[in-house]
Amino acid sequence: MDAIYQSLVAVNPVTLIAQICNLFLQMFVVKKFFLNKVLAILDARREAADKEIVDAKNAREEAMNIKATYEENMRQAKAEATALLSQAQKTASARSEEIINQAQAQAAQIKEKAAADIAQEKKKAINDAKDEISGISMAIAEKVVERQLNAADQQKLIDQFINDLGDAL
Repeated sequence: MDAIYQSLVAVNPVTLIAQICNLFLQMFVVKKFFLNKVLAILDARREAADKEIVDAKNAREEAMNIKATYEENMRQAKAEATALLSQAQKTASARSEEIINQAQAQAAQIKEKAAADIAQEKKKAINDAKDEISGISMAIAEKVVERQLNAADQQKLIDQFINDLGDAL
């Protein structure tokens, strides 16, 4: 049994040369028939990996561009919203000023009409007073006719009547 183990561990020069030749022969066959296919597969895998890296870089750049566009659109939308809000505030302010001006104009018109009405009522009152005065004058004239007055008495009576009339108004 030692001999069997010894033969397995021992180096036989003929076997060694045969094994070396067998190795070269296998390397030649592998190189001749399989090396190009293996290299082609490795190149294809390398190209696929490179393509994935390039695609990832392109996708990242595209995502960054989309993000920049989105942010720019958001800034523009915010600016437009601010402008619209500002315009709405200006419009509302202008409208409120217009309403206030109209109300003031109406108030002034009402005051003018009231002043005109007061003036008209005053004229009417004066006309009524004149009518009353003329009626009283007629009554005085009747009394004068009933009794004869001299010029001094007549002037005194007229002054008294005017004073009484001034106190009444």
